[in-house]
Amino acid sequence: MNFGNTVILTFGDKLKAIRAKYDLRQDEISGQDITRNLISEIETNKANITKKTAEIIIKNLNEMAKKKHFKITETMEYLLESELEQANKVLDKHINELKTLIVCKDDSFVKELKETEEFLINWDIRDKKIIVYELAGDYFFNQNEMHKSVSYYERALELTNKISLSQSLLTLLRKLSAMYIYIGNYNESIKCCEFALERFDDMTKENTIVFRHNNSLNYKKLNNYKKALDNIKKAEELLDKTDLEKVFNVLNNKAVCLYEMNLKEESLKVFNEILDLIKKNDMEKYVIISTNIINIYLDINLKDKAIENLNFVTDYLKNLNNDSLSIANIYFEIGKIYKKLNEENLSEDYCLKSLDLAEKQKNYVLSNNVLCDLIEMYAITNNVEKMNNVKEKTLFILTKQEKINHNLIYKLISFYNRKNSDVVEEIINFVSKFK
Repeated sequence: MNFGNTVILTFGDKLKAIRAKYDLRQDEISGQDITRNLISEIETNKANITKKTAEIIIKNLNEMAKKKHFKITETMEYLLESELEQANKVLDKHINELKTLIVCKDDSFVKELKETEEFLINWDIRDKKIIVYELAGDYFFNQNEMHKSVSYYERALELTNKISLSQSLLTLLRKLSAMYIYIGNYNESIKCCEFALERFDDMTKENTIVFRHNNSLNYKKLNNYKKALDNIKKAEELLDKTDLEKVFNVLNNKAVCLYEMNLKEESLKVFNEILDLIKKNDMEKYVIISTNIINIYLDINLKDKAIENLNFVTDYLKNLNNDSLSIANIYFEIGKIYKKLNEENLSEDYCLKSLDLAEKQKNYVLSNNVLCDLIEMYAITNNVEKMNNVKEKTLFILTKQEKINHNLIYKLISFYNRKNSDVVEEIINFVSKFK
C-alpha cells in the first residue's frame, strides 16, 4: 500500500519483492522444508509468515546467495514485521518530525501535519493519533490559533481513555480548560476543571491550583462570584508564596471578584497586597493592578488618586511589549476608565488600540467586547461613518471567529433599523450564512 512516499508492505509483497530483487523462483525460497504452495499463499496474502517460516526462508535465501553469488540484506525481523508495525514506525517518524517543526514560523509544521493526518486515515492507531492531535493543539496555541488548538485538543481528548485517569488525560484537561476560557466557552472549561478535581485524588498541588484558578475564572465570567471565590479560597490555601506568578493570578482574580460584588474596600486591600508583593519588578503586572485600582478610586470618589494612577499607567504603557496577551486588555480597561471620566475621544482611542491588538492576537472574546463598547459609543454620538467602519470590522472578525455574537448583531441592527434598511438586510444575510 502506498501513502505518498510511504510504502507499507504485506507479507506477500515482501516475498514477491525479494524474489524479484534476486531473480528467484518460489521453490528456491521454499526449499525442502516448506511447500511452494505455502509461498504462493503468502504471496497472495492468504497466509501470514510465522517465525518458523521466516527462519526457513532466511536460511534458504542464504543458501541461494552462496550458490548464485549475491548478498542478502533482508532479516528475519524484516520478514516478520507486520503492516501495523510498519505503520507505527512511519508514524513515529512523523511524530518526531512534528516535534522538530513545532517551533517553526513557516508552514512546514502544517504540511507535515497534513501528511500525517492523511496517513492516519488508513491507520486508526489510537495512541499515535492522540500524540499527533496534542502536538497540533500545542502548535496552534503557539500561533494564537485558539479555535484550531481547541479542535485538536478535543480530538485528542475524545480518543483518550477517561477511566484509567492517566497523566496524559490530566494534561489534556488542563490545556483545554485554559483554551476554553480564552475562546469564551466557560461551561466546557468548568466540565474539564471539575472532572479533574473530582476524579484525580492524587493530583499535585500545582495542578490543583491551576484547575481551581481556571474554574474561578469561569465562574467569574459567568457572574457567579460566590463559586469563583470558593475556588479561589481553595487555591489560595495551597499557594507557595514564593511562586509570584501563581500568587498574582489567584489574588488578582480574587480582588476582581470582590470588586464585582461591590466590596470595594476589600478589593482595594487585596490589590494593594499584590502591589506590595510584586513591587515594580514586573511592570506589566504592576500596570495591570494599577489599572484595576483606578476603577476603585473613581468609585469611592478619590478622583485625584485615580488621575495620578492613570497618568502613571498611560506613561508606562508605551514601554510594555505589545506582543503580550495582557496588553490589549489593559488598553480596553483604560478606554473604559476614560469613558467614566467623560473623556470620549481618549476612550475611543484606547478602545481602537485595544481592538487592533486583540485582532492581531486573534483574541476574539476581547475583540467582541471592545466592538460592543464602540458600537454603543457611536450609537450615542449618532456617528454613521464610524458606525459603518465598526460594522465592517465586526462582520470581518465574526467571519474569522466563525461564530455569531448575537449581542453585537442586535446592537448593529438596532442602530441601522432607524437609518438604513439596506444595511439591516446585509447584516441579516451575513448571519444567515452561519446557519
